[in-house]
Amino acid sequence: MRDFLVVDFEFTMYTKRVGRPRGFFSEILEYGLVKLDGRQHTVITEAQAFVKPSFFPKQAKQAQEFSMITKADLDKGIKYEEMLEELKTVYEPNNNYFVAWGDADWHVIKEACQRYGLENPIQYADYVDLSREYQSFFNAERRLSLKNALDAQQIELAGTWHTALDDARNTAKLVAHMLKLGWEKSQQEE
Repeated sequence: MRDFLVVDFEFTMYTKRVGRPRGFFSEILEYGLVKLDGRQHTVITEAQAFVKPSFFPKQAKQAQEFSMITKADLDKGIKYEEMLEELKTVYEPNNNYFVAWGDADWHVIKEACQRYGLENPIQYADYVDLSREYQSFFNAERRLSLKNALDAQQIELAGTWHTALDDARNTAKLVAHMLKLGWEKSQQEE
């Protein structure tokens, strides 16, 4: 049985209709992760760090307000390359699933690696969009928000929404719950 690396990224966004910077892409500002033992459904390790945006630091302001990240947090943050190195220390290709709620986190790391000219350490074959898995496993009519999925399963929310480690912890609780109910990862297409 594989272990589950449950990850959440907080990242820059640009939602205005005009003024989008040329070549804009979302940059990760914070990551949180929880590694779950695939057999016992217990936490192996947790990690969190702020990440300094390199390309579009001005666009970080909107995400900071949304996720309560401060300028001081970003000033003490690590570089994107360091974040990838930290992920590599806990992610084992073909031995871990890389789990996120929705597909945004996958697309953000994939595009950022391309823009930085770095190899994405995460293999798509290991990626799990838990919102899709949840919808399929529970025969939900539509994909739910993480909060609504936790509520539907009567799992107590911990921490603060839109902080990377708390979101990863809440997602990990749902992974463990689904595993206990017999869930197994399905095949997904990119």
